[in-house]
Amino acid sequence: MTTTETQYPENSITAFRTLISDMDLSNFTEPQLYDLGAVASESAEGLCRGLLCLSEGLESGELLPPEGVAQVSAYIKATAHVLPALFELSEKAGNALARS
Repeated sequence: MTTTETQYPENSITAFRTLISDMDLSNFTEPQLYDLGAVASESAEGLCRGLLCLSEGLESGELLPPEGVAQVSAYIKATAHVLPALFELSEKAGNALARS
């Protein structure tokens, strides 16, 4: 009898990142991979900049400093890219579960 240990991720962020990293992208064309990489990179950068700007604003008591408008705009734009992807992943997971 073989014993299999299940490893549980530290938190939901780790679990989500692991699930994404296990996705098979072998059916994507090279241009699709370039597009995916660019949108993911730009979205991550925008989210980080916006969150940092909001965090610094909260710490200083000034919610949105004038120089932070562009950063928060990038944050909102990145969120607009990431949310549909999350909904798509959720739908695909639900459909896969319904088939099983």
